[in-house]
Amino acid sequence: MVKYKITINRDECIACGLCYSDDPEHFKADDSDISMVVGGETTDDLSEGHFDDDEIENVRDIASECPAEIIHVTEE
Repeated sequence: MVKYKITINRDECIACGLCYSDDPEHFKADDSDISMVVGGETTDDLSEGHFDDDEIENVRDIASECPAEIIHVTEE
């Protein structure tokens, strides 16, 4: 399994819901529908979380489909 980090630039999120509707294992919405990483550390501007499951390609696909281009996935 690959270890990877998901980072969301929350201050630029448009709350479209694509990430958390397609992948609720890694993404969720706050009370304002702004995206955040499940189990991650979240501030008003940023959300980051670390994973070691086998879903990195799915997460990369979601990141590439984000209309605001605010989701970043990096291998660790």
